[in-house]
Amino acid sequence: MKNHEIMIIGIMIVGMVFYNIMLTFELPESMMGWVLSDIILTLYLSYLIDTFIRGSRKPKMS
Repeated sequence: MKNHEIMIIGIMIVGMVFYNIMLTFELPESMMGWVLSDIILTLYLSYLIDTFIRGSRKPKMS
């Protein structure tokens, strides 16, 4: 497996664990929705910043 595949699987597992922990504390659905949307927004913005800093990958011409 490639590194990015392992990272995606790890993020999914952490997300499921976090969601189950929130269910355990019986937070209201609206609160869980806000927390999950904030986490998703943070991950998306960090991806955009990472892509901006490193630059997009260009295919190699053979």
